[in-house]
Amino acid sequence: MSSRSVRSAPPARVLPRGPGVVLFGTAGFVNALGMGFFYPFSLLFYTSLSGVPLRAVGAVLTVTALAVLPALHLVGRLVDRVGPQPVLAAAGVVRALCFLGFVAIPGLVPLAVFSFLLALATRADNAAAPLLAYRLAPEEQTSQWLALSRVVFNAGIGLGALIASVFIVDTAQGFAVLGLIYASALALTAALYFATRRVPARDRAPAGPARSRPAGPWRHRAFMRVALANALLLTAALAVETGMPVFVLDTLALPAWTVGVLFATNTALLAVLQLPLSRVLDRLRPAVVLALGGLAYAGLYAALLAAGGTPPGLRVVVLVAGVAAYTLGELAVSQAALVMLTGLPPDREKGAYLAFNQLFVGGATALSPLLVTSLLSRAPAMLWWALTALSVLTALLMLPALRPDRRPAGPE
Repeated sequence: MSSRSVRSAPPARVLPRGPGVVLFGTAGFVNALGMGFFYPFSLLFYTSLSGVPLRAVGAVLTVTALAVLPALHLVGRLVDRVGPQPVLAAAGVVRALCFLGFVAIPGLVPLAVFSFLLALATRADNAAAPLLAYRLAPEEQTSQWLALSRVVFNAGIGLGALIASVFIVDTAQGFAVLGLIYASALALTAALYFATRRVPARDRAPAGPARSRPAGPWRHRAFMRVALANALLLTAALAVETGMPVFVLDTLALPAWTVGVLFATNTALLAVLQLPLSRVLDRLRPAVVLALGGLAYAGLYAALLAAGGTPPGLRVVVLVAGVAAYTLGELAVSQAALVMLTGLPPDREKGAYLAFNQLFVGGATALSPLLVTSLLSRAPAMLWWALTALSVLTALLMLPALRPDRRPAGPE
């Protein structure tokens, strides 16, 4: 925090404000805290409690994750019809019941059924949460509310994973406790989201008659460009998350603590800079921020490629500098993408658009492991060149929005 007086730098200028901000932030934090408990142990959780072999668990999770994608347009229409708060509350209840099911009912069929419902409810949550921030935030505070959602997510995930790693015992009983904790966190999340229904939301729908037939997100070229660019950078981010530890340990032959230092640097910068940086980025066009943020990812790729020829004593320094550049890019990308993905769609169809974006998210999630494993097993350095190409491609996708006669947040 700055040491300047309240008069010269009031906290409200950095922190989001408006009715419902405490409920919204708390709901996001509790949701992420429960996820942090579960995520690092997810495969062990499923195999231990279901009695299903690891390979079969992986197949079930992949199939169910892909199977929900065709239903996302219905989820989007539901969000537009009833609003994001009821969908978020219902999604929290469904997810909580799924984890109770995982704990109580072993076997392949229950695993598949609950995994499908969990994947569907998770996608609904991902589509509705940004829209809730958009509707509850005062108009000039939208980007800061979206930044707040990222801050509480990162903080909750990190704290949950830390607590779980200390207290959760690697046994069937320990995993059952983990499932009950996550179910309780999801139930509390649902209650907090439900409570936000009492908070009046700003009505940003334009005046005039509604269109008789929605045009559909696939016809909105600006939105499609942003969704594709966001998916490409998400592919890169997931590749860094899974591929960097392997490259650092196997190819660069650095000690295991190096990976911890790199991820700790990323986490600390995300927590400290997300909200204050959002105010700075608000002064720039979102398309510019997204393009430059994607290019900043390449700072890490260059550091990973250069580390092999760097003196051993400086390798960690080079990598930390690369992670710092990548993290600044990650902060820029997360804010700009959320601002445009929520700001570009017509007001009456935002839920449908954000649900449609989850198709791109699902594709990125499926593509990233394949990209990482195929390149690391053959030519490890090529992974970082491939991800550099994705950064350049993202910047090229944003070029039409950078023309002076175009508004980056307007439809085409």
